[in-house]
Amino acid sequence: MAHEDVRTPEKHDRVTAQGRNGVYTVVDVDESAKTVSLQTVTGDGPVITGVPWTTLDYMDQEGAN
Repeated sequence: MAHEDVRTPEKHDRVTAQGRNGVYTVVDVDESAKTVSLQTVTGDGPVITGVPWTTLDYMDQEGAN
């Protein structure tokens, strides 16, 4: 996705993140810092905080909640 078309993530979005292996669920969104916290879709492992929006690729279509 081009940087000028950066999508604002929402809780429960399924994503991949550049530089990380696996599929994650967005568990928190910090709009002021433009970062998210991620948890693996299986729910195991730690929550990863401070991940920039620009590194995300979405597994679901926007608005498909």
